[in-house]
Amino acid sequence: MIHPRRTVRLPLLRSVGLANFSLYKLSPELTVDINPGVFCLAGANGLGKSSFIAALNFGLTGGVAPPTVSIQHLPKYRRDASRYSEKYFTGRIDELDRATAEVSLKFEIGDLAFHLTRNFFEPDSLRYLAVSTAHGERIVEHDSRLDSEARQDAYEELIVQATGLETFDQFVFLQHFVLSFDEWRHLLFWNERATELVLYLALGLNPDLAKRADELRKAATGAGSLARNFQYQATTSRRELRSVTAQLKTQANVQPAVLDRYTEAQGQHEGLLTERHRLSQALRDARLEFAEASARQLTIRNQYESAFQGRMGDPSLSRLHPVIGLTLSDNQCRVCGTQHEDGPASITSALRTSECPLCATQLPQQPPKSESRRLLQELDAQLHDATSRASSAALTVGRLEREASDIEGTLTTVESEIALFEAENELSTAFLKGDVHAELQRRVKDLESAVDVAMMRKSEQLQLRAQAIDSLEPIQTELLSAWRAAEVEFVPRFRRLAESFIGLPLQVQLDLGPGAFGIAHLALSVNTTHRRNSEQLSESQRFFLDIALRMSLAQHMTGDGACCIYVDTPEGALDIAYEARAGDMFSKFVADGDQVVMTANVNTSQLLRRMAQRCGHRFMQLVRMTEWTTLSDVQSSEEQLFTDAYELIERALAGDDMASGSENG
Repeated sequence: MIHPRRTVRLPLLRSVGLANFSLYKLSPELTVDINPGVFCLAGANGLGKSSFIAALNFGLTGGVAPPTVSIQHLPKYRRDASRYSEKYFTGRIDELDRATAEVSLKFEIGDLAFHLTRNFFEPDSLRYLAVSTAHGERIVEHDSRLDSEARQDAYEELIVQATGLETFDQFVFLQHFVLSFDEWRHLLFWNERATELVLYLALGLNPDLAKRADELRKAATGAGSLARNFQYQATTSRRELRSVTAQLKTQANVQPAVLDRYTEAQGQHEGLLTERHRLSQALRDARLEFAEASARQLTIRNQYESAFQGRMGDPSLSRLHPVIGLTLSDNQCRVCGTQHEDGPASITSALRTSECPLCATQLPQQPPKSESRRLLQELDAQLHDATSRASSAALTVGRLEREASDIEGTLTTVESEIALFEAENELSTAFLKGDVHAELQRRVKDLESAVDVAMMRKSEQLQLRAQAIDSLEPIQTELLSAWRAAEVEFVPRFRRLAESFIGLPLQVQLDLGPGAFGIAHLALSVNTTHRRNSEQLSESQRFFLDIALRMSLAQHMTGDGACCIYVDTPEGALDIAYEARAGDMFSKFVADGDQVVMTANVNTSQLLRRMAQRCGHRFMQLVRMTEWTTLSDVQSSEEQLFTDAYELIERALAGDDMASGSENG
């Protein structure tokens, strides 16, 4: 049975706000409105372009896509992305800013307008949430008394309703793996697991089918894993049975559940050791950073006190040497002991002419008051910065010490559990001293029973796996039917975008994979040649063809509605022949009424200039990232190159609108 096609509604960004995002030093509080068409944040290497895309996705989903991930179960993936977000933003946000660093987003889904604020270290909470209709009617009023986690729950429920998806986990998956091409360069074309999940959603099927397929695959995978475990237990018992029969060393019969817990504890123990080592290194680095910051703080403070005394004190020589000062204080020479009625004339005369009373050397002049004041201001600013760094480093040390203490406590508990297991499952002394023959006979019966039980449980799990596969087959059949109905529209859309980049004829087909339990995926052909492995294409080809696939899937998924793609442009992979073509592909996408939020290096390449020519100011918004944060020394020395490149793009924007760009194309 073919379910009626459903269209999904996706977020369209309208505004982004970042507060205390330490990476952007020149803009601690920034807000950027995002217009329809192309929003391009143009900068340079090391300024935080990739972090901007990650911040947007974190605001929308409460997670950041991990660099390496296996898509097996959507709820687990969401938990992994949520946990990874703290690691990602630690270092990008200073310790002193952790409590106040926030991302605020305004976006639309269908006829609903969302406004939210999320702290970068509170992935499961929202600090602000308001939702209204296109006509201004409030659906959700922000309530400061509401618990921040309850606010997140309300947000997830509204997102599911507004998008038409089945779960918020599906939304997180789509946002990270389909709508975003980020710094990790995850490729949909060659990730069969991710492609299959998105196809259920993109082809307009009931979202419950995607959820059901996910559950069935997890059930089948779990049953297969348990079957292998029981087979392993049976094999182990048979091996032990042979050893007992031969009166060799015998191991205790450990119950499967206890053995599983022991294996789990061993794995947990290894993980804790790794984490302890990581924390130890991090703590050592943090302490070193604190020591360096404290030393610099002390040095600057000493310089400041010296400069302050020089400004406020008597600049005369009497303040510079105690012999001169004491002689002038009581008119008694500290060298020969002679008592004078007034200060010795030779000393007072020398001081009036700024000469040394002992050797008549001309003394250096004291700096003017204005110069000493400027020096104090500079040292005061340096002292404030050094104090801030030392405070931040101290907080980092404290946090890492607490985490290390927690790890040690958990490690002690796990080690005790492992030791207890090993003690309880040793062979008894009665076996070693008693009737060996009778004990061996009893042991043989126990092992035979263990083999039978393990094989029976293996059979049960294989049956459950087969049932899951049988239940999955009609869903795959429905997916194939939906593809055949959609390929008339989807394939030409993909080819239009992808061929404008690669310049070769393309074809894409649905492949259900080998066997009844195969994974559905898309098979790509370039110039009639199958490209089943990513290595069969150049880096630029596989990156931008994958971006074209995401664009096509998003357009097909939303039907007549608009969609937004987030791209951390992999321009370094492009040669000069493909730069302009990539710009053409992006321009065609937004010409259909869709949105691109992208980051790119500003340079003299044709990618941004071609997009600017095609889109014009009406459909392309250029934001200079060099105004957000400081450049490196090398970049600062060549800052005019950035200015020239920006001006080239601005001139291209001013020279053509969307209509003339289309005509030129």
